[in-house]
Amino acid sequence: MAKRTAARLLAETLDAHGVDLIFSVPGESYLAVTDALIDFPRIRLIVCRHEGGAGFMALADAKLTQKPATCFVSRGPGATNVSIAIHTARQDAAPVVFFIGQIERKDFGRQALQEVDYAKTFSDMAKLVIDVRDGRLLSDAAARAYHVARAGTPGPVVVVLPEDMLNDDTEGVPVCGPRALAGAAPRADDLAKASEMLGQAERPLLVLGGAVDHAKGAAAAIRLAEAWGMAACTVFQRPHQFPNGHAHYAGNLGVYAPGEQMKALREADLVLCLGARMTDLSSNGYSFPRAPIPEQPLIHVYPDPDVIGRVWQATLGVACDPTLFATLLAAQSPKPSDTRRAWVERLSAINRRIKSYQPRQANDGVAFGVVVNELSRQLRPDAIVSSDAGNFSGWVARYMNFSPERPHVGALSGAMGGGVPGAVAAGLRYPGRQVVGVAGDGGFLMTGNELATAMLYDVPVKLFVSNNASYGTIRLHQELRHPGRVTSTELRNPNFAKWAESFGAKGLRIAKDADAAPVVSEALEHKGPVVVEVATSLYHLTPAATLDDLARIAAKRAARAQ
Repeated sequence: MAKRTAARLLAETLDAHGVDLIFSVPGESYLAVTDALIDFPRIRLIVCRHEGGAGFMALADAKLTQKPATCFVSRGPGATNVSIAIHTARQDAAPVVFFIGQIERKDFGRQALQEVDYAKTFSDMAKLVIDVRDGRLLSDAAARAYHVARAGTPGPVVVVLPEDMLNDDTEGVPVCGPRALAGAAPRADDLAKASEMLGQAERPLLVLGGAVDHAKGAAAAIRLAEAWGMAACTVFQRPHQFPNGHAHYAGNLGVYAPGEQMKALREADLVLCLGARMTDLSSNGYSFPRAPIPEQPLIHVYPDPDVIGRVWQATLGVACDPTLFATLLAAQSPKPSDTRRAWVERLSAINRRIKSYQPRQANDGVAFGVVVNELSRQLRPDAIVSSDAGNFSGWVARYMNFSPERPHVGALSGAMGGGVPGAVAAGLRYPGRQVVGVAGDGGFLMTGNELATAMLYDVPVKLFVSNNASYGTIRLHQELRHPGRVTSTELRNPNFAKWAESFGAKGLRIAKDADAAPVVSEALEHKGPVVVEVATSLYHLTPAATLDDLARIAAKRAARAQ
């Protein structure tokens, strides 16, 4: 009888943790694991085309399920390729366990082929790096990794697998199952203080973050906003956490919020951050709430006590389950005042006006908003939208309507390349749901090859490529900082529709406004994968500014500097 190897023990541990999807690029350093997984048909090993794509898929899966996702890559080049996803998982507080192959134990320190000291390389990106030198400890290491990935502030954990260790004899070693998370309830005096502060406020603002990014959290946030008469904002890359059509929704706080909206939000006389760490992008460069000392009272509720007080000085900091806090606080609410109702109605009206798309005329292509507006109109209520990073995503943030039932997947880190893999992962996780991926031409050619993964596993994703032949975000900064000196941002792209057809997918193109409605409809009705190339206007670089607008801003800045 064959011995029970460490690789077999790891497969048993993954099964015990309920792992059903593993995103990977195969490598000889962990072939023993892929072989062991054959005996566990409930676990699907998804073979991707690049480690960055595999990592982004795991990242999207973690965000959509709010559970630890799993990624396997090989040593050296595989590990460094996946580092973009490890970094993004840390910035996005997404629980992902990365299993990385390693050289044989006898070769450590000899500069063997593809040797990397992962404890050094990933010490600043991962929450924890576990280097397993004894196969009998592998189950415990994996269980610890899944636990740490979701405890406190969620994030990435790296487990290092020396190739020869996977063949260690593990007869008699027990399988470690999932470990219970420690939870904390709010104290009675914290709830009383929060109730007192809210009762005294006339213009309170509720800011929602990732720790309430699930069905119970969303429901609790809605009840809290309605009960206390609060306006509610979502943070950067999480616009779906509060229904965008709800009467209390005040918009997406952060980098894409227009000046008019931010001016009104700054009138808040109390901010309740519920489950939000906040970042520079979500706080408009640490200006709202202002760091380190906010201009208005701040109630900060987050499960991890290390987050509270790290950047902002909170008037009241509560380290507890934010969903439970919202549920208990909602039950204590008084009847909202007329002043508070007027505040909510005013912010809601501003947001509705901002999200109402007004057609733009362009001589160099289609303003991308017309396509986003059409997608928002035609998508099913439970569609999933995966958006890449880039200037085009400003149109998505402004004109797409999201809700807890229609979630958005995007990278808080600003990493390009997540749009296509995120869509593929969503389709694998939720077969039967409508899944759309949106990317710019720059990000699309970084990981668009994962269309091959969609074809391999029959995932009918609909991918929309905003092609303005430019690295748009960099062009925007270039226009503002170095006006009239365009360099390094122009791109030469393929015909994306024909490119898609070479994979066996359907290729479509939108070249003018009138194409948007019928082409979006055709794409969504097609049974298989589709790539829609949008000939996007470069002149209309963002929803708020044209190239001429940027030139005028740059000129004013230069005049003030003289």
